[in-house]
Amino acid sequence: MSKLIAPFILAFAISLGTAWISPTTDEKTMYGLEGPVHENWLPRKVAGWPAPFLADNPDISVPHKIGVEDNFRLGPFIATLSFWFLVILAMGALLRSVISSRSPK
Repeated sequence: MSKLIAPFILAFAISLGTAWISPTTDEKTMYGLEGPVHENWLPRKVAGWPAPFLADNPDISVPHKIGVEDNFRLGPFIATLSFWFLVILAMGALLRSVISSRSPK
């Protein structure tokens, strides 16, 4: 159990760090109410990778900017955290395998 704490903390830090990544998305939301509807229905800015867990909230935040006031999505965050946790565990197992195969017998 204690062997999983360090990888989990590292995966959590990496997951939070991916909030700087803004992948393209087909998700749209309404920015403003003036003018024709099709001009206000614009792509929503999202952040996080591989599953975007932050989404721009046009009602209370600066449009097209991700901040602490935007929508946090728990499900995609857990998916992102799980992804990085598994990557870290796999890299650790690979590293241990390489080290053990190179050690003299």
